[in-house]
Amino acid sequence: MKRSNLTGETLQGAKFWLESTAHSGKVGSSPVSTIELLCQMPSATPDLDDSFEGLLGLTKVRPSGPVQYVVQWKQRTYALGYYDESQWITASVESDGMIKVDGMIPGVQYKFLVTVVGPAGKLGDTIQSEWTEISNTLTVKAPGAPLIVKNGFNSEQGVVAHLHFPRTAYDSCYFRLQVKNATNSVVSDLRVDPTYSILLSHLEFDSSYAVTLSALSSDQNTATNPISVRFNSFQCKQVYGKGSLQCAPEPVSNIRVAIEANSTAQITWTASAEPENILTYAITYQAYLGPCNKDPTTVYLGAPSTSYEMLLPRNVHCEFMFRITNYDAIGREAFAETRIAVMQERLISSSFTVPLIAIGISFAFLILAVCCFAVCRCCNKCPVKVSENKAKLTDYA
Repeated sequence: MKRSNLTGETLQGAKFWLESTAHSGKVGSSPVSTIELLCQMPSATPDLDDSFEGLLGLTKVRPSGPVQYVVQWKQRTYALGYYDESQWITASVESDGMIKVDGMIPGVQYKFLVTVVGPAGKLGDTIQSEWTEISNTLTVKAPGAPLIVKNGFNSEQGVVAHLHFPRTAYDSCYFRLQVKNATNSVVSDLRVDPTYSILLSHLEFDSSYAVTLSALSSDQNTATNPISVRFNSFQCKQVYGKGSLQCAPEPVSNIRVAIEANSTAQITWTASAEPENILTYAITYQAYLGPCNKDPTTVYLGAPSTSYEMLLPRNVHCEFMFRITNYDAIGREAFAETRIAVMQERLISSSFTVPLIAIGISFAFLILAVCCFAVCRCCNKCPVKVSENKAKLTDYA
């Protein structure tokens, strides 16, 4: 692994604390709980061909003031049934919780150790990673399937989704993410971090999204084949409740039409919100087929209304478009439509007469067929019986 040239007061202070015993000079507890090699990929450094680079991720358990991270590493190889392990080697002093390491040899295992140093001294115990073996394949590993999406919402970032996929230390350190819906498409390049999920923020309510994810090389110029997933974001009513003024109004549902004997149509519906969130209903109907008046008629109803009685024309054949528009308390609207067909009374009655006539004719044919069958049976059997009687009379003669 490549070593950094450390000079100055930072190096001298780090050496002082590292050369002390495990507990001497320790001030308080460490703000870091774990250290892990998050990823690895072929190195982009010109003089480190056939080696790997990666990122160390530090997981913090609490905020800390200005600190430095003294990074050490050692390596081991396995041969003849034994591990050949090196001593700890100081690699660098860092101020960032994401630390780049370079020059790792394929097939060799590495372990890392971090000491946190603050202005007053070493903070807590040193933190060590697990042994991680470097891949022998000098290619970028594609992300593993499946992609899993978990929807969410928070007041700062609005509608969000957390994207998860199986991550290992052999994955790339960089990814290309595309998030697309019907109105927008965003492509971004990402660097891994210890959270093991990708946050998709500021999404639209109730929208269908397509997400693709591919791994990038260390120079971020080459991408692997992507994996993808589709999901629907949270609906507004799932967050704020049905009929909330935070959401766009929804149209009424379950529209039903009942034709009454007095030439009226009783239209009922289910409200999309509570009455206090509805300003008014606008009921509009207009004939679009037949000789009826084509001028639209609009009637306004109060918020608690869930039905309307419509007067129908007599002795004509017309079809009407019936629209219910609901306005919320701040004037936004949504509507739903249905159609009503009015038939002539003579056509309605004749439609019931035709089947009755057909049934009567069928019944008459059935009786005629039975009679013919009986006559045929009789005609076939009677001559036999007569000949039999004649034969018996001849025997007695």
